[in-house]
Amino acid sequence: PGVQKVPFTPEWYANASQLDVALLTRSVAGAVNSYNVRDRYVLNGSGSYATNSHTIKFGIQDSFGPDYVNNVANGDAFYRFTNGVPLDITAYNTPTVSKPRLKADLGIYGMDTWRFKQLSLTAGLRWEYLAATIEPESAPAGRFVPARSFDKVDCTTVKGLGCFKTWSPRIGAVYDLFGNHKTALKAGFGKYNTPITTSITQNFNPMFLTTVNVPWIGAPTTACQARGCYPAGSGFSEGNVGANPNPLFGILQNRTLDPDFSREYNLQYSAGVQHELTRGVTLNFNWNRRTDYQQILTLNNAVPASAWTPYSIINPLDGTPLTIYNLQLAYFGVKPQVYQTNGRHSTRSNTYNGFETSVTARLPRGTFMFGGWTIERIVDRSCDMNAGSNLLNDPNSLRFCDWSGKLYQELGRVPGIPYRNEFKLITSVPLKWGFQMSASLYADPVYSTNFATNLATNNTTMVYSPTAYFSGQQSGFYAVNWNITPATRYPTDCSVCPQDASNPNLKAIVDTGLRQGAELIPLVAPGSRLTPRLNQLDIGLRRIFHPREDITLSAEGTVFNVINANTVLTESETLGIRVAPYLPGGIGGQPSAIANPRMLRLSLQLKF
Repeated sequence: PGVQKVPFTPEWYANASQLDVALLTRSVAGAVNSYNVRDRYVLNGSGSYATNSHTIKFGIQDSFGPDYVNNVANGDAFYRFTNGVPLDITAYNTPTVSKPRLKADLGIYGMDTWRFKQLSLTAGLRWEYLAATIEPESAPAGRFVPARSFDKVDCTTVKGLGCFKTWSPRIGAVYDLFGNHKTALKAGFGKYNTPITTSITQNFNPMFLTTVNVPWIGAPTTACQARGCYPAGSGFSEGNVGANPNPLFGILQNRTLDPDFSREYNLQYSAGVQHELTRGVTLNFNWNRRTDYQQILTLNNAVPASAWTPYSIINPLDGTPLTIYNLQLAYFGVKPQVYQTNGRHSTRSNTYNGFETSVTARLPRGTFMFGGWTIERIVDRSCDMNAGSNLLNDPNSLRFCDWSGKLYQELGRVPGIPYRNEFKLITSVPLKWGFQMSASLYADPVYSTNFATNLATNNTTMVYSPTAYFSGQQSGFYAVNWNITPATRYPTDCSVCPQDASNPNLKAIVDTGLRQGAELIPLVAPGSRLTPRLNQLDIGLRRIFHPREDITLSAEGTVFNVINANTVLTESETLGIRVAPYLPGGIGGQPSAIANPRMLRLSLQLKF
């Protein structure tokens, strides 16, 4: 309250958000004020019918609701500073009034479990219907955009946009191997649609939030106090506001949709054995596989593959030649012709394989024990140059694009993705006087998401980078990436890199022909730099009291990370001015997070 000002008043211009890119501070106001109405209404109904050999279940599920987002900002901009000195202006196309709505996420299903002697067979079929719409939208004029009004957008106006109708079969079987209820063979198969609401429809929403950087004309050259200076001008090229470098600012790019566009789905397979070793002790072995189909593929037909020129550079880690691609100047500023379709499984897929062995023991007097060992890996393939935020089908994304080692290996060979091992031990033991002790030991590889953070903070030009390689950080390995700009030189301590021909005291510029802003190039194959293992032991003690029949008091103390492991969880994966940290035997990137230290938690819970 009190922060948002009346549009086009002096206070409104003066109270726009201010961001200091050197001090990493934001002041005066938040960047954008968003008003959200995201309601989800759910309907469920089910029934069942049972006989001696059959159990039939059927039902219907539906959900729907609005996903409205309105955005406003003081000054329709935020002003950027460097140590208090004005830098430039980031203009918004606010106000925006976005009105997507989920019309139906409907599922009608039926299944039957049939029992015949030692076999139990379950088969089911699910019909799903998904539809979303963009309701008619209108927004008043802002500082940098005129008033806007748009008609409804849905599958009746854009063929292929939602209104998906799909069948999902599922089947499972359990066989009592010896007929004594001690050993069971299990297998299953199912098709599952990827959960979505309005995300696909949003790609064709003409009302969206975007920004553009413009010069601050006549800006002070000394530091300003908060609210002390701001650019005057009610639009582009007025007052202190520079010209708009993007004539399509705030306008939905030319985008078409494959009329046969289909919903993404995955197929899941499972098989296993369950055997009772002794009373209360069960051994399990399971295999699971999941692979997806029909991922979204975005192509920009205005920029063909011939628009890119190959250029050979040196990999500073090992001296081997490395091919990157530069966009030809003739294709800068070309109006995009965006086409959205489904990727072929042969060039875009993600496959998970996992094997799990476990023993579960429920012993006398309430003792519980569990031990498990899992080996798993994800093999990704993203070799169709899917366009990123800058709408370029960038061939630089083909390096290490196929983790299975088949496609485009000449641009970056992937020897193989290793399986990672996970171990778990969990126990709960009742003691005397009502106490209960619990303990858990986990020995897992670190599944880092630091790569995505590096992408968001370092790849400021939004040039496409191989998404599959980034997602690999969740598979238990680190990357080494090189953010190359037109001014980037080879690292200073690189013994295999060339010197600058005109200044032998400097390393050579990596790629003088790079014009598309920046490229984030992976230098090591996925799976070659494994993340460390995190071994963590937790121990807890609990006591339950019953002061009265209707009152339960639970007191608990837990010590986390008893061994005080200081495992590095995330580290920098972007090559800087030195290669030494990333060479064999090097210390690796700068750590940015380690495991939490040993901690004690005391809790008291009252139920009545």
